[in-house]
Amino acid sequence: MRFRPLGSSGMVVSAVSVSLADSTARSRPSDWTSLIYTALENGINAFEVVGRHPAIGDGLGMALRSIERRLVFISWRVGSTVAPSGAVLRDFSPKNLHHLTEAAIARTGLDYLDAVVLDDPHSNELSPHALELLKTMRADGRVRMLGVAGEDDAIDAYISAGAFDLLCTPFSLTSGWKERLRLKAAVERDMGVMGYGYFPETLSRGGTLLTQATKPKQHNPLAGAGTYAFLETTRGWRNEELCLAYALTEPCLASVQIVADRPDRLEALASITERDLPPGVGAQIEMARFSPAAQADRARRA
Repeated sequence: MRFRPLGSSGMVVSAVSVSLADSTARSRPSDWTSLIYTALENGINAFEVVGRHPAIGDGLGMALRSIERRLVFISWRVGSTVAPSGAVLRDFSPKNLHHLTEAAIARTGLDYLDAVVLDDPHSNELSPHALELLKTMRADGRVRMLGVAGEDDAIDAYISAGAFDLLCTPFSLTSGWKERLRLKAAVERDMGVMGYGYFPETLSRGGTLLTQATKPKQHNPLAGAGTYAFLETTRGWRNEELCLAYALTEPCLASVQIVADRPDRLEALASITERDLPPGVGAQIEMARFSPAAQADRARRA
């Protein structure tokens, strides 16, 4: 495993980190404890809790009891709550942010959280009072860093505000200049940056990407040029592994978050940090990124 500095925090985190999301395959604390042990055994020292199931916090606390606290980085997504009906409600009020943070510390048994991360706040959702509360918790040592996660234009304003220490934002081989400039803006403000969403959604669903790329025919070595067909045809690599390996080449990212609920998959993805992109793949990615189809797709999403 390779390690990188996290902004100006003084913390060093593993190049691959784990996002602990709700999973039907893991409903007991012991399920999460075993997965976290697998991550630690593979050199991963950074975790972010994004799920709401209480077993995640319980399992995390159990796993970290025998680990020196300063050796692991634990962040927690906040900004939503679950109503009695089961509906998820967005709530960035000071009361809810304080409750979620203190509940996370109490459930895990940790003395503090390395970061609390606001989950995709809109421009008008975080009040000055709520921000002051977060700063107070940081000053008191209950939280070491304040973070913000998301990808819309509001995130750029939060970066510019200078109040946050950590940015979590999507980054993949399809990211354009807007996303790349956002990373650089955060780094220029000494923020730590973590990436997620390295595996484009169309591929993670088993589909093709942007151009309906198909496997090139053997008799035409240029077949598929300018598309993402190489993701399916690069020998010795799965498409997700190539996507992760590419995200790991971005120097602005301290860590790339993976979501894995099986130990074997976690081990396979963690091992990508020790592999380099195959020759020529970087050029193929750039050709695909700037193809007419890719440009049209970005224009539709803008």
